[in-house]
Amino acid sequence: MKKLLLIGIVLFCLFGCSTNHEDINTFKGQILKADTLIVGTSPDYPPFETMNASGQLEGFEIDVLEKLVAIINEQQGTQLKLEWKVMDFNNIIGALQANQIDIGMSAFTYRADRDCLFAKPHILSKQVIITRADTGITTKEDLAGKKVGAGIGTTGAKVVEKIDGAILVHPGDYTIMFQALQAGQLDAVVCDESVGDNYVLSMGFVKLEEVLADESMSAIINKNKPLIEETVSQAVEEFLNSPDYQLLLQKWGLVTE
Repeated sequence: MKKLLLIGIVLFCLFGCSTNHEDINTFKGQILKADTLIVGTSPDYPPFETMNASGQLEGFEIDVLEKLVAIINEQQGTQLKLEWKVMDFNNIIGALQANQIDIGMSAFTYRADRDCLFAKPHILSKQVIITRADTGITTKEDLAGKKVGAGIGTTGAKVVEKIDGAILVHPGDYTIMFQALQAGQLDAVVCDESVGDNYVLSMGFVKLEEVLADESMSAIINKNKPLIEETVSQAVEEFLNSPDYQLLLQKWGLVTE
């Protein structure tokens, strides 16, 4: 009896207090709520995810996941809906591990120390330096002694930590970070190239040509739920080969040469 009770406690810890009563050895059984995919995102990173003037989520990855759910529904014979949960980027992996969300979708790039599964990548990315024209910064070596913004827990922050003499600063989300750069409270920001391009156009910043890291972005999933990762990856594979993929790249200004 004690052994059975222990097994029950372990399963509860793995899959949370779920309203889903499907077999946990199936994709439908590994999502938290029947017919709903709960997704955590931090909407401060246009053009990937942001909040529009009406308070609605929008962006490339928001659209991507909607397309992926449509593909999953066709492949799996499900009727999944999306439920978005807005949270700080640094809390999304913890929310996965605590079974509060099924997926994290917030410009995640692979890192071995991120304790989760990564679905098949849906876009390539680069980490770059964004600065003002008056800073005199032209290379990463010029960041020595300078205040450089990057989000907590991001790949950009890891990159900044490796630059000799650079002072890593976390003034808030990326919206606040670029406002701080504009106000002279920061000397530079390290971020994904497409995000930087967005702020170069809208706020008049300068992007350095030097690439600090080449990456790819993926949805992330609880490491104890491999069937969700497998299902999402299969959907990504189909999506990447569809006309919809190129249309979304064009819509969000992400067309690659």
